[in-house]
Amino acid sequence: MRTQMDGHELLKVLSSNKLGGHKMTIEWNDKLSVGNEAIDEDHKHLVKLINAYEKAVSENNLKVLGLAFTALEKYAHEHFEREEKIQQAVHYPHRNSHREAHKALLQAVEAKHKQIENHEKINIEELSSFLRSWLIDHVVKEDMKLKPYLTGGRTQ
Repeated sequence: MRTQMDGHELLKVLSSNKLGGHKMTIEWNDKLSVGNEAIDEDHKHLVKLINAYEKAVSENNLKVLGLAFTALEKYAHEHFEREEKIQQAVHYPHRNSHREAHKALLQAVEAKHKQIENHEKINIEELSSFLRSWLIDHVVKEDMKLKPYLTGGRTQ
């Protein structure tokens, strides 16, 4: 039986994932799995997009940074839609509050993207922390609540 990673444990790993002052890439592992191939593949892709964004930051490549953030925003929309359909299919009882969390995240991502597009002054490290916390707070803490419904061990 697999042990599930505690949200606080993952928070420490991801938020302190630095080497010599530079953030290391986030690596996917089975402890991040929610037990659904489509959602897990989406999450893996989101990790890749966040890593691409952070690489662009570390290389001070503003063009790639903007492209990575655009791709991240677009993929988030697609992922949330797919995830919400799966939640409905498995009769996830918290899907309405989860959908509201998705809306709030998308609004925050869209606001950050607008700042980038408008060449507003933006703290790149803050933006990077926002993306990592998205991964931690939403994927790890919220999406993991869906796991029992996806793997057949649901509790009402």
